[in-house]
Amino acid sequence: MLRASLLAVTVFVCGVSACSASKMEVHAAQHSLYDADFNAVYTATLDAIRSLYPNLDDNPGTGKITTAWHQVQYASSADDATGVTATPSQIAQQGGNSSMSPGMGSVPAGGAGGAAGMGQRLAYKKYYIRFEVAVLGGRPWRVKVIGHAASWDVGAALPTELHGAARPPWLTPRVEALEVEIYRKMKQYALAANDEGSGAAAEDEMPKTDPASFKDVPADAARALAALKDVLTKRDIDSLRGDIADDVVWSLGGAPGIDIAMATWQADPDTFDQMAKLIDSGCTATGAKKVTCPGGDLQSGQYQLVIEPRAGAWKVTSFVKGE
Repeated sequence: MLRASLLAVTVFVCGVSACSASKMEVHAAQHSLYDADFNAVYTATLDAIRSLYPNLDDNPGTGKITTAWHQVQYASSADDATGVTATPSQIAQQGGNSSMSPGMGSVPAGGAGGAAGMGQRLAYKKYYIRFEVAVLGGRPWRVKVIGHAASWDVGAALPTELHGAARPPWLTPRVEALEVEIYRKMKQYALAANDEGSGAAAEDEMPKTDPASFKDVPADAARALAALKDVLTKRDIDSLRGDIADDVVWSLGGAPGIDIAMATWQADPDTFDQMAKLIDSGCTATGAKKVTCPGGDLQSGQYQLVIEPRAGAWKVTSFVKGE
């Protein structure tokens, strides 16, 4: 879920000496395990990400780090979203503490004609990037990096996340640049992983939530909660809609309905994060046909998520904040 007016944006373009990475180094970064205590690996990973993308959320308990959305700025024609894929030596991205509303795109240096043409294109479309990073397994640890891209057009209410064929050519080099930065922080702990034939797919996924982590709820409800958590983690709004009941209660004072609920939730960048946190906090079954996260009565000032079976599938029937 995205809202362009709140996205953090500053950009850092590295010189070759700071950001260059050979193909061998990229390969090593993508095929290394780290033989150190979890705290050492997690802290080094967090430091590496923060050096490029300071705006982030981290959760040592789950080993996951998620950056904010950052605007992709173009500093040269080699870093243009319209066609040419830049290498890690040409680009690096840094998030800052400022915010920018949608508007005119930045114009790259390098000639009045080229600047005018690029500026005109960027005036009507902006691009954004964010990362999900997870420290996985046991010692030796693996660090998994997943990049997400989104575009926003002037006049659109919200940016659109880009998947599949719409995946922009500049996303993979930025993922590689972050992987290399993490690798450089922990090179002394690195061991070669025996996974040479398992190249990452273009649409990587975060590790799936284990339904067994949900205790004291029906098995089919546990599977539904696990799937819902994965959809929220990926910010897959289209799939999320299928997990919501048509008559979902989204406000204690508003008329129920999925259309207004989705529009309202997407307008608030914290909504889906809050929903995911509720699922993580623990859920309780009330009989065989209702699960609440968290359990008990709705508390003033607190959110509560409710799922119930509808037409053979468990769906979100309520997500409200107590008054």
